[in-house]
Amino acid sequence: MTDRKICYIVGASDFCEVFAPRDGDLVIAADGGYDNLLKIGAMPDLLIGDLDSIKNEPRGVQIVRYPVEKDETDAHLAYRLGFERGYRNFVIFGGTGGRLDHTLANLSLLLRAKLDGADMQLVGGGCRMQVIKDEAISLEGDAGKTVSVFACGGAAEGVCIKGLKYEADNVTLSEDFALGVSNSFTESGKGSVSVKRGSLLLIVEANF
Repeated sequence: MTDRKICYIVGASDFCEVFAPRDGDLVIAADGGYDNLLKIGAMPDLLIGDLDSIKNEPRGVQIVRYPVEKDETDAHLAYRLGFERGYRNFVIFGGTGGRLDHTLANLSLLLRAKLDGADMQLVGGGCRMQVIKDEAISLEGDAGKTVSVFACGGAAEGVCIKGLKYEADNVTLSEDFALGVSNSFTESGKGSVSVKRGSLLLIVEANF
């Protein structure tokens, strides 16, 4: 398995049409995500979950069924299965915009994946969300597009934000003060965010 291959997890909430898997990628429908895929004429490689929110009868797809009462969400189960199969790059579609508790669960899954050594993006609401930990990342976007940065999993130390409207140099962000909300790209359309110690949740308004 190469690091360039992506495991796509599709949930039952708002779905983004930029979904475009390639050969070698793995597509997992998390329960009602199966219906989302059928709407665009796509089929998952696997259907996973308790199948309590599917409207269409699953046909021609491998099913991994779990009981309704379980510790993990369906998206978390899908992530765990993809990770066990060797995937380290994940993108979740249909994971925001529905129930708030499930959206928050998917945001926490971003941190779980990062702690496991994987990279994950959550796409929804016109944004791309991801977590970085003890690292730097380059960002690109149209001028005026929003970039928000939040501490997650504890305080984030040595945070630097460069090239955006509001810059920061070696600051500490805490979970109880949203100092990094509503930044934006300048005319250059390029910026960077880094953190020396800790984790950051990045929410970047997408160009699609």
